[in-house]
Formats: sequence, C-alpha cells, structure tokens
Amino acid sequence: MMDSTFTLLRCTTLVTCLALAAFDTPAADKPRSASFGKGKANGPLLTRAELRECLALQERVRLLGEGVVATQATLDKEKADIAQNGKALGEQLAALDRTSADAVNAYNASAQEHDKRIDAYNALTPTFNAKVEALQTGRAQFLKGCENRDFDEKDEIAIRKGQ
Repeated sequence: MMDSTFTLLRCTTLVTCLALAAFDTPAADKPRSASFGKGKANGPLLTRAELRECLALQERVRLLGEGVVATQATLDKEKADIAQNGKALGEQLAALDRTSADAVNAYNASAQEHDKRIDAYNALTPTFNAKVEALQTGRAQFLKGCENRDFDEKDEIAIRKGQ
C-alpha cells in the first residue's frame, strides 16, 4: 500500500512539475506587438530607433494634415467671398449710372479691390499646394517605412515616456 501511495504521489508531483514548467516558459516574456495600420505585418519588428522615427513621422503627418484642412477651409471661405463679391460687382455694373463720374470711379475702385483679393488668393495657392505636396510625401514615407510594421509595445511606452 505504501508503495502505491508513493507512486501516486510521485506521479502527482511529476504532473505538477510539468504543469508549472509549461507556465514558466520564455514565451511568457515574449513582447506584445502592435502595428501601424490594419493590414498584415511585413518584415521584422521595428527597432526602438525605427519606431521613434515612425512615431515622429506619424505626428508630423498628422500636424500637416490638420494644417492643410485648416488652410483649405480658409481658402474655400475666401473663394466663396470673392465669388459673392464678384456677383455683387456684376449687379452694380448692370445698375451703374455711366453718366456719373463719381459712380464710375466708385465702381472702378471696388473692381480694383476685388482684383486685389483675387491676386492675394492666387498668391496663397502655391503655398497651399506645397503643404499638400509635403503631406503627400510624408504619407508616402510613412506607408513605405512604417505602415503595417510590427513593433514592441514596451518600446512604444518607453518612447512616449521620453526614454
């Protein structure tokens, strides 16, 4: 009887040891990974330096995008105001008393102001286009180097903490 109890105890201990060994594997220390994007990850994990660059690039692209959206809204408003002013000038021209020099001079001054607004608007568009191009370049760089790349979440936490 004692021999069977000892065998049973030894088997129970062996099962317990095996179970504990299964939980004490290096897989528990495996880094939790995340990725930029929603697609399938490509390539090895990003190094901490690469992740730092990707996070900085992501932030620059985000800020550029916000700037482009804000500038676009401003330009759209100015364009609408210019169109409305042009329509009002057309109505003024139709009702203009061409025999009155003062009325003609007032209309010409309004038309010149309108033309200056158009020139100012047109002067803003190359700057806006450069911002859009910079945004597209930044997005392309992010897609090429960072999108769908896995990284260790511990590295991201460390970078965000300034380490």
